[in-house]
Amino acid sequence: MSELSFCLPITPTAQQRPRHARFGGHDVTYKSESQKANERTLEAMLMPHRPKMPLSGPLELSFCATFPVPRSWTKKRREAALRGKMWHTAKPDTDNLAKQLKDAMTRLGFWQDDRQVAVCHMEKIYGERGEWSVRVLELESTDTQGEN
Repeated sequence: MSELSFCLPITPTAQQRPRHARFGGHDVTYKSESQKANERTLEAMLMPHRPKMPLSGPLELSFCATFPVPRSWTKKRREAALRGKMWHTAKPDTDNLAKQLKDAMTRLGFWQDDRQVAVCHMEKIYGERGEWSVRVLELESTDTQGEN
């Protein structure tokens, strides 16, 4: 079994909804400029950690999205958050964080397709600074045929 584990020193961002517009009578779906910038930044940070060959078979993805404590919080509330007494329950949602991370890792060739992720553990916490802590583990499988 192969395992990748790394930390990215950037504040996590989530996959945003696609934008829609009508140009010249045609409906167009596009990504916002901020979404494209977030993707480029995440990919640049992920690049040094990608495997030489895409991981194969079923995978387990675990990540912890750490968000900086808001500056507007009181000292007491800030200390409680940093001691792990408060969970990050504000936006973004964990499913949108997972989508952003999985899509970027797919584009960079961490695996052949994100459908290989059979197990996903996610959490959002507060910390001094924003970061992604990521772990990918190849799972053992007795299936030699694969699924259609």
